[in-house]
Amino acid sequence: MLFPLSDSVWSIFFRGMAFGVLGGLVLILLFFWSSEKYGALVVGKPICLLYFLAGLEIGIAIIGMVAFAGLQGMRIHARHRIDRMKQGGAS
Repeated sequence: MLFPLSDSVWSIFFRGMAFGVLGGLVLILLFFWSSEKYGALVVGKPICLLYFLAGLEIGIAIIGMVAFAGLQGMRIHARHRIDRMKQGGAS
């Protein structure tokens, strides 16, 4: 069982944040490579671009964290079901 502030919860949290940041950086690079259409945003209002990129990074990092937490929960649930079947539990 995962306790709310155990080390495994924090490792899932930071692993999800790390993969989310990496995914966000890839999306930012794709955004800049297609900047012919969005070049005015980059040149005209750099602070707006900064806010956009920060929001993108935070959003993707949170999605990564939630995905890793969900995958961990599914793994733990599957392990409990296997243990119950080995012990002869019907449900």
